Amino acid sequence: MKKNTRCMLAGVLFLFVLLQSAPANAASVHTTRKNMIVGEQYRVTAAESSSKITWSSSRPKVAKVNSRTGTITALSKGTAVITGKAGKQKYVCKIQVRSEVDIIIFAGQSNMTGVGNVSLAPALTDGAGYAFNPVTNRKKFSVLKEPFGYGQDDKNFYNGDYASGSLVTAFVNAYYKKTQTPVIAIPAASVGTGSVSWKEFRYKGINSRTKAAVALAKKKKLTVRHIYLVWMQGENDAFAGMSKKMHTDNLKSIFQKVKKGCKAEKCMVISIPSYYNDEQIGTAYKRIQSAQNTLCKTNDDFIMISTVAPTLSSSYLQADGLHLTQEALNKVGKQAGTNAGRYANSH
Repeated sequence: MKKNTRCMLAGVLFLFVLLQSAPANAASVHTTRKNMIVGEQYRVTAAESSSKITWSSSRPKVAKVNSRTGTITALSKGTAVITGKAGKQKYVCKIQVRSEVDIIIFAGQSNMTGVGNVSLAPALTDGAGYAFNPVTNRKKFSVLKEPFGYGQDDKNFYNGDYASGSLVTAFVNAYYKKTQTPVIAIPAASVGTGSVSWKEFRYKGINSRTKAAVALAKKKKLTVRHIYLVWMQGENDAFAGMSKKMHTDNLKSIFQKVKKGCKAEKCMVISIPSYYNDEQIGTAYKRIQSAQNTLCKTNDDFIMISTVAPTLSSSYLQADGLHLTQEALNKVGKQAGTNAGRYANSH
């Protein structure tokens, strides 16, 4: 038998087996599995457009569905199967609903805000993270997307067009991989800010935003498992020539106010990158890095979750020699999220 004939017969046999193994009435939905949190809505749609599909839920107390539109509303922790029927065709989507969340506040200055590239940020893992957007939508938790924090400026925080791709999605993906607990992410960073302004008044913005997020979670019948402050700041303090002691004292003061104001459990520190454009400023950067490392080793309120930024070469910085590229932000976010997740699991 010739080689081409054998290949053709093998292909026909494979197709026959595939057709025999597939259910005769199986049809496709755009999403066959979906992770949700209590209070979230999601519309399931069929791959083939049809206005005659009737949707139903195997457990409407967990996830109910509008029989006509296919809009799912997550009601309680558990799993449910959403089924759509149109004549002999059947569409199936499996739903996992979670009721516990961790609230994580992302605070600091421009490298926390992120001036990366949205197109190079990782895709969000399904169900891993949601954003609380206190300026544009205080009534719901929106699915996390980059640029994180864009449009959330107020009297305490200013980012403008700087927010263009952050470390937050990489962090949330890594954290969720470790904990399997969805994150409610709160934007609380502001470009060009020193620790003095955070100690004097910007901490109030962290507290007010976090309190509002906790209240919304309660309204949505979500259980808040942990509240963490993730901190990445110090570049401006280095440029200002701030001493190690002053920077450390300021961070202690900031977190004590946040701890008291919104019940944050831990300040998780992400080390600032190195500076290569000027030797004197580079030394000041190292001083701030050393201050944060020492603080995390000697004070139980603080934990260092990422030290990768100082080890990155100058090629990982933008043309200004100060801000991290998206590639670098992804590396930092992944390491920080992994270590934060490990800590959450053990506490």
